Amino acid sequence: MIRNRSLPGKYSFILLLLTFCLSLVGSTDMLFADSGSFSAHLSEVEQEYQRAKDYYYQLRRDKSISEHRDNWIKGTREFRRIYLDDPKGELAPNCLFMLATMHYRMYLQFQVQADLDETVTYYRNVWLLFPDSTLADDAIYWTAEIYRKHKKNPDQAAQLYARQIKRYPDGDKYAQALNRLREIDDKHEIAGSRQIALPAPGTNLVKVLPVQYWSSDDYTRVVIRSSGPVTYTSKLLDKKDHQPRKLFIDFAHSTIERQYTTPVSVQDGLLQQLQSQQLDSTSVRIVLDIESISTYKIFSLNDPFRVIVDVHGQQKVLRSSKSVPQVQRERVETTPGKIPSQAVTPAPRQPAKPENLEQPVPFQQNETVMVLWDNKKRKPGSDPLEDMDNRGLNLSLAQQLGLGVQRIVIDPGHGGKDPGAMANGLKEKDITLAVARKTAQHLRSLHNYEVILTREDDRSLPLEERTAIANTRKADLFVSIHVNAHPNRTTSGVETFYLNLATNTEAMRVAARENATTTLNISDLQDILTDLMQNSKIHESSILAEYVQNRLIAGLRENRYSTRDLGVKQAPFYVLIGAEMPAILAEISFISNPQDAERLRLDSYRDHIARQIAAGITGYVDNRATAALEM
Repeated sequence: MIRNRSLPGKYSFILLLLTFCLSLVGSTDMLFADSGSFSAHLSEVEQEYQRAKDYYYQLRRDKSISEHRDNWIKGTREFRRIYLDDPKGELAPNCLFMLATMHYRMYLQFQVQADLDETVTYYRNVWLLFPDSTLADDAIYWTAEIYRKHKKNPDQAAQLYARQIKRYPDGDKYAQALNRLREIDDKHEIAGSRQIALPAPGTNLVKVLPVQYWSSDDYTRVVIRSSGPVTYTSKLLDKKDHQPRKLFIDFAHSTIERQYTTPVSVQDGLLQQLQSQQLDSTSVRIVLDIESISTYKIFSLNDPFRVIVDVHGQQKVLRSSKSVPQVQRERVETTPGKIPSQAVTPAPRQPAKPENLEQPVPFQQNETVMVLWDNKKRKPGSDPLEDMDNRGLNLSLAQQLGLGVQRIVIDPGHGGKDPGAMANGLKEKDITLAVARKTAQHLRSLHNYEVILTREDDRSLPLEERTAIANTRKADLFVSIHVNAHPNRTTSGVETFYLNLATNTEAMRVAARENATTTLNISDLQDILTDLMQNSKIHESSILAEYVQNRLIAGLRENRYSTRDLGVKQAPFYVLIGAEMPAILAEISFISNPQDAERLRLDSYRDHIARQIAAGITGYVDNRATAALEM
């Protein structure tokens, strides 16, 4: 996709006209983070296109229908019909691109060669017939990938990569195409390769920026930002003696400033050392020294481009009561909202950690395994049975039995230079902070929970840091609070989301707005999301979302606030990716709706919202504890 060209001209005009009209009635401050939002007054053709995309998402999500090739063909017919009705219209390149995408997925699933040929044809039509489309560079890139990977034709692939580099030097696939072209040039004798003008080495390199990390005793998140999209690979080295394991992440066609290459000794948890280095003239390597690794995942996010590395440490098995104190190893303890977001900058090298590190104890058959209370939910040194006696009158049954939730992270959406949605004289970031503070107050005073806010004031906080705070603080639940917005001022209501593949375009629109990206980037994210969610608590998150949503609707109506129940939905929100606990995102009202906006101004309404979120959380906890007791 070409950078900064995420909207077809027609939609840009519609949003521009809407903003002008709002200025005439005194509402000039509405901002939508999602530049890909559709107008509320869609034409019949645009509605048909949305329905066709919704069916595509359903195919991606529902295996019972996606396993039949006829259902995929049915979906392609809809896009083909819309295209043929207006082959030069605004939606024409989008339809061709979707046709290519669907045929490629059909090929991968059913291995019918005709589907691969159709894929190439539709991609080719996108960049030949619509060279100025936002999808043109993507179409050339994926055509080249098919020739390289499936058709085993490096010569044709090289010609396509070269065409893309020449035509779209500012496209977000530029670095990947250049890297592929150089790989082909190194490995194959390509006919006519001398006529392919490769950019000189060292030109247009992507800059790798200072690395950030968050680490605890069994979890580390590393965020590697760059000045643009870039190809990367990873490799985990085998463990040697008592040295930490090394995880390499290599970035192609990249450079890094010398001042950021000094090794940084961390030693505050799982992560021991981090170093960035210029591996050669056109590649950068990030080296992570990890004390122990059980699993790790690497994925990338866009706008801006960054690579996220989540590492989980090996669980230690205790062999005797003398080992009990070691369970409560020192964790990252900081002011809420200030988990150390470490930027790797020059620093004196710290002395190496002694070699007599505590190592994971291998499990031996016939060994006695101690069953411990969940000490992270109690003060060090306290007796769990005595705690039940002393606090039994104030705690729920779930908390008394140690089955419930104790530590909750509440995330006020947006903040600082990111105001979120703005309309009717209100800013989303201010409302979410006020509601989050009230929610925390109710959870602490009425339900005896420990509550941490990701931010306590008006500060900017990257989406990936919010999840890292919850993980490093070992939270039991994560709740992100947001305020919705829509181009149609009459749209109102309350909805709650959990992480999963989106099933319709409206969920994609909301996710794109909260992720501050485009719906096309969300579609790309869904390709890797299935793998990322394998160990996530999706089912538990969906139940938590149901409790919070039901309590919000019932509670507001009890207080005579009429509101639409938009239900529980699923979508790929950046802020929920990688959360190790049940995690949800609540959209508490529409700031763009005049009636909702007037309510959001009222402290009493914000308090009602906060009370209902707290009540929903408590209902979820008690229900899950009861279910556990009945098992």
